[in-house]
Amino acid sequence: MRTDGEPTAAKRVVGVVGGGIAGLTAAYRLSQAAQQQNLPLDLKLLEATDCIGGLIQTTTENGFVMERGPDAFITIKPWAFQLCQDLGIADQLISPNPNFPRSFIVRAGKLYPVPEGFYLMAPTALWPFVTTPIFSWRGKLRMAMDLFLPPSVPDTDESLEDFVVRRLGREAFERMAQPMIGGIYSANPKELSLKATMPQFLQLEQRFGSIIRALVETMSARRAGGVRYSIFRTFPAGMRTLVDRLVQG
Repeated sequence: MRTDGEPTAAKRVVGVVGGGIAGLTAAYRLSQAAQQQNLPLDLKLLEATDCIGGLIQTTTENGFVMERGPDAFITIKPWAFQLCQDLGIADQLISPNPNFPRSFIVRAGKLYPVPEGFYLMAPTALWPFVTTPIFSWRGKLRMAMDLFLPPSVPDTDESLEDFVVRRLGREAFERMAQPMIGGIYSANPKELSLKATMPQFLQLEQRFGSIIRALVETMSARRAGGVRYSIFRTFPAGMRTLVDRLVQG
């Protein structure tokens, strides 16, 4: 019972719609804020399915961790890493094994390694790009046109798909950018804002006039400075670790 004459704060009833990573994070942040301000909170998470985590679905088969959705997050955007720190699981994060730094693309029923020097959507090394069977010669020539195309109007936004197709062509999007970016967002690139997801590419386009030229110069500067790190992070037991910790928290 309060005796100081101050009214007792009314309990807030808040509903969060959706049990995906966005909904779980919103619920966690709301709980944090309520605790910090000593506010009573009745939080209800509303999910239409029996599965919490949304697109993040991790399974284990024969001892191998399999991701049905995103398999990592990128550290160039700080919010996911900050969330892991707040949850106390940042020390569990791992990056790709530097001894096996390659990803593979499935095409026509076969596995092909992503060309050395390829960064999400564009090449930075000539010979691996020229010799890869992932792209046709027509597709490679279209990607090279990026070196001559003018940049977009500053401060405009477009979808990830539209950006890649405009700069590098449809083949580059379908055979490389879509599967690579899908490992991060697991969403339709046609509906993903470039500014909201990968604004650095828009900035590179404006600064260098070409995505390929920009990546070649920036990656060369990193190598010259001795930078050797991956932008990807995940957990030994898969991305489900983040979902489970949010549910516990």
